[in-house]
Amino acid sequence: MTSQSTEAPAEAFTCALAVRWSDQDLNGHVNNARVLTLIEEARVQADIAWSGSGKAGVGGRVVRSLTVEFDRAVHYGSGVRATVWVGRIGRTSYTICHTLEQQGQRCVYAECVMVNLDAKSGRPSELDLETREALTRQQAS
Repeated sequence: MTSQSTEAPAEAFTCALAVRWSDQDLNGHVNNARVLTLIEEARVQADIAWSGSGKAGVGGRVVRSLTVEFDRAVHYGSGVRATVWVGRIGRTSYTICHTLEQQGQRCVYAECVMVNLDAKSGRPSELDLETREALTRQQAS
């Protein structure tokens, strides 16, 4: 799946995520589509923390791809710990890595490729220096 390490660096962003009763499916575990929502929530919370602005970045970025590996089921009744870090930085895109854990065991690993877009043309555009520096601070060594 990846050329990056699936192990989070010690300084990676972490947060707790709530699982709702309604997130479960007929199999008694959190539905895979809801897991994607948890991954998105973790990424947004990381973006808010990394920006220091108290809000997530606005516009200019879109998800190009999202790849998910399910190691074990996520269940209701036990909190989820999310870890988020930057895996790769390219010219117009970057990869955000995520893990979701319950009771100290990894349940999910995901990579999301984000592409920076030019507001006028809607085409990929180079990451500006400020964004590149902010991402570099969150990148795994």
